[in-house]
Amino acid sequence: MEKRALIALGLSFLVFIAFIFYGEKFKRPAEPQPAAQTAPAAPAAPAPTPGPVAAQPAAPPVRTPAAVPAKDVVVDTPLFHAVFTELGGRLKSFQLKKYKDRLPFVPIKEFKLGPVSFEIQRYLNPETSGIKPKELVREGGANELPLTVSWEGKTLKVPGLARCEASTSALTVKDGDKGVLKFTCVSPEGLTIVKTFTFKGDGYGFDLAVQVVNHTAQPLDGQLNLDLSENFAGEEADRFHFLGFNGSINNKLDDIKSGGLKEPKTFTGQVQWAGLDEGYFMTAMIPESAKAWVTLSEPPKAPMVASLRNPVENLAPGQAVQFAYTLYFGPKNLGDLKTMGLERAVNFGWFDFLGKPFLTFLNWLERYSFNYGWAIVIMTILLRIVFYYPNHKSYKSMKDMQKLQPKVAKIREKYKDDKEAMNKELMALYKTFKVNPMAGCLPMVIQLPVFIALYNVLGYAIELRHASFIPTLPFTNIVWLADLSAKDPLLITPLVMGATMFLQQKMTPSAGDPTQAKMMMFLPLIFTFMFLNFASGLVIYWLVNNVLSIVQQHYTNKYLT
Repeated sequence: MEKRALIALGLSFLVFIAFIFYGEKFKRPAEPQPAAQTAPAAPAAPAPTPGPVAAQPAAPPVRTPAAVPAKDVVVDTPLFHAVFTELGGRLKSFQLKKYKDRLPFVPIKEFKLGPVSFEIQRYLNPETSGIKPKELVREGGANELPLTVSWEGKTLKVPGLARCEASTSALTVKDGDKGVLKFTCVSPEGLTIVKTFTFKGDGYGFDLAVQVVNHTAQPLDGQLNLDLSENFAGEEADRFHFLGFNGSINNKLDDIKSGGLKEPKTFTGQVQWAGLDEGYFMTAMIPESAKAWVTLSEPPKAPMVASLRNPVENLAPGQAVQFAYTLYFGPKNLGDLKTMGLERAVNFGWFDFLGKPFLTFLNWLERYSFNYGWAIVIMTILLRIVFYYPNHKSYKSMKDMQKLQPKVAKIREKYKDDKEAMNKELMALYKTFKVNPMAGCLPMVIQLPVFIALYNVLGYAIELRHASFIPTLPFTNIVWLADLSAKDPLLITPLVMGATMFLQQKMTPSAGDPTQAKMMMFLPLIFTFMFLNFASGLVIYWLVNNVLSIVQQHYTNKYLT
């Protein structure tokens, strides 16, 4: 029975490792379809929504002279600084004012030993460091930029690089106000596309209305495409964070990691939203029309492009059709996302139902402790109190099992050639002394969902990005726990955590089998190696949890057994 307990403990450990290295989300990929697929088959009668609006004047539209270079248009709000270009009315920069691209550190010395490294850094003056705000737009090699709008029809194609005329050269939107920016784009054939952006001063979301006016001499059938693009290849590789497509289609979450798309893919059905996710930040499109589908592509060495496509049927000359979208460029903060209906974009895996309440509670604790590091410590203490009784039962059971080891060894020696008889005698022994050999590991299995949920929250919540605990080593300017979302640059906390695990393992009553005991002593070494590159917030949680476990186990062994 000790082997069964060990197997159960080992399986729990393997499940935890699998969650760490093979993803936190239970994915059900959408059915792949050819990328060449165009709009779904048109119905017998034109769709009522969206449909042609009032006829437009037949006079040729005014075109911006080709000799005039495309201008940039700056949009400034309290939360972001955006730059659009008249070349397609596309977005070429979107900087978040409340988030920095990185912290103002400068490396002094780096030490490497195989996959293990630590770095000594010091702070720079934030006023003179030149650290830029977080940028959400990175141009691709083929001039791909977000919010490109193009027309793809049976007889006419208008790419998204058409010259446009902006309604203003700059737009400033104050808190509580709204501002409008309009781009008028005209193709040589006479198709006019008007993009109207409406910005608010108190959020990361903004609206886009796209009007297509047919000034050609023939009816048009086709589709309007709105593109998001993201040059993930320009980002520093990070195996701990998701980079790729994230969307809700037919009320089901779909995600595809950058680099994992072998061929273009199409998502059909009801599109709630579609976006590109880079871990702590995301860009998203929310269509107003129910008739839309999404295509996703990522050619080699090119940005990932998510295209939201709307069908247009029988657009007569002189008529227009309009589509409306809500756009989001900002942090994956639950408070901001909920206002947009995008809260499902924050997903803490299979135990998301535990992760989100933990995050809410952690934010509440931070308001009173003024520090996410202390909030993590307090939450860990409270969780140990909640699980005090099952942990106590676990420690007591292991101690009872240790007392029976001499009798267990005699039974095994006596019936070593008769497994069935040995198991019967062991069961009778456990029943006589009222010991459950599985009681030692069952409480650990019960707590596994909590550990996994906290692993996801402390490793991926944007609230911990650039949040400090103890920014520098005491009495120095050497950077230490200045970013709870990054690893401990000095590796102090994971090494101390490993030492506490080793001490905890030494205090744990032995199962009696020397081989099994030696195998279990390797666990601290394995965990220490794993945690060297984990987010320091997660390491702090595990370290504090280990210290509290040692205190409880010592108290149980000395006074309650």
